[in-house]
Amino acid sequence: MKIPAVQKAFILLSCTFLGLICGTLYLYSSYSPQFARQLNYSVTDASRIALLGTVGVAVAGPIAGMFVDKKGYTIALAIGGLSIVSGYLGMKTQFDKEYSNLVLSSTLVFLIGWGSTFINSACMKCCAVSFPNIRGVATSLPLALYGLSAMFYSVIASIFYPGDTSNFLGFLAYSSIGILCVCAPSVIWCDRQHKLRKSVILDHKPESIELKTLGPRPPPKLATSRKQTHAYDPSGTMHENITGSQLMYEPRFWLLFLTTGLLAAIGQMYIYSVGYMVMALITSHLSTSEISTQAIEEIIQKEQQMQVSLLSIANCIGRILAGILGDIILQSFNKPRTLLLFIPGFGFMLSQMLLLVLADYTKLPLVSLLIGLVYGFIFCIIPIIVGDTFGMESFSFNWGIVALAPIVPSFYFTSLFGKIYDSNSTIDPVSNALSCTLGKLCYSSIFKFTFCVTIIVTVIIVVLNFGRRYLIRHATDLKV
Repeated sequence: MKIPAVQKAFILLSCTFLGLICGTLYLYSSYSPQFARQLNYSVTDASRIALLGTVGVAVAGPIAGMFVDKKGYTIALAIGGLSIVSGYLGMKTQFDKEYSNLVLSSTLVFLIGWGSTFINSACMKCCAVSFPNIRGVATSLPLALYGLSAMFYSVIASIFYPGDTSNFLGFLAYSSIGILCVCAPSVIWCDRQHKLRKSVILDHKPESIELKTLGPRPPPKLATSRKQTHAYDPSGTMHENITGSQLMYEPRFWLLFLTTGLLAAIGQMYIYSVGYMVMALITSHLSTSEISTQAIEEIIQKEQQMQVSLLSIANCIGRILAGILGDIILQSFNKPRTLLLFIPGFGFMLSQMLLLVLADYTKLPLVSLLIGLVYGFIFCIIPIIVGDTFGMESFSFNWGIVALAPIVPSFYFTSLFGKIYDSNSTIDPVSNALSCTLGKLCYSSIFKFTFCVTIIVTVIIVVLNFGRRYLIRHATDLKV
């Protein structure tokens, strides 16, 4: 029961454009200062709201993974769509009524993050199963639109909703409904085909089988054990199917978990805080000029949207690049994809060095491009590595567990940024809100700490790549 090439193309396109909905959480920094000002929130409050979005993304990971692995893609799409639309409509209502409630705002952003993960998990698994021979490229496309989403919506905001936060939040909700209506049918059809194919195979082959057999027919399976199964990918390479509590005995899992958590947390801190960095740098640069306060506000909002757009474009490029390089390094050079982790490791290290010295807001785009590139790279290459290392049978669940990694470090880094920024701020007599006019001194001390973190992560990546034999042997000893 082979899926026609034209239908597979529609499936890939649908999954790709559904990524636009998943990435809208990254827009938060483009309107968070205005949203916070309307509801009288501090920078620390705004940072905590952003963190709840990150928590929603991460917490939904293993839950969405189980739904996708066991129930398919349809339910995950429905849960994700309802969550995202409810989140944005709720934020619009709260903004319009000026109803200041930190718990409600945090819950609404949590729903947006939660829904994003459900849709993203369905799209990734759908692409990985439908295109087993080009898994890296296939999964990178929906992830690329995930990253490009913020740029797409920022351009629309700057053209059609300049300074109009309320209607922009409404547009985010209604456009999500439109994209779901157009793209979901192909993914739902694919869900039915995959379930039907799997049931047919299981009827003829009762032993444990990997979902990846929806691609080319694999060689005969090795004998299975209670702890784990083995399966072949289309190229004939054997992989272990490891999941659940078995992951806890895998040193490779913990190294991937730490790498993902620390690097993603640094990226998320920047993404959610860059709006305030722009505000600090521009306010310091223009405070002594004769430009009106209104003009300064317009410059700030324009620069905020530009940083989000640059992050989004670079994020998209990073995800596509990771998928392409991942397939090349594995298929052409027969090297593990884990070697590519050095790219984001060194990239994040360089970005933190730049943030320590840059004091001119016109130079900030360089950092946004670099962080967007390596952040996108991480979130495309790590899921593929998880599939390579632990098998595809429980891929969505395993990736969901690894995606939990940024919760604690992201909460700590972003909260620390907010506290440092607030500690250097004073009450603006005009707006009666906290404002910092010290330029990069408003926040730069946080990047001394994150620079040290990137050094630690680089050491972890070295161990993951060059201690492979020891790690695999150590994991085997733990299971015995």
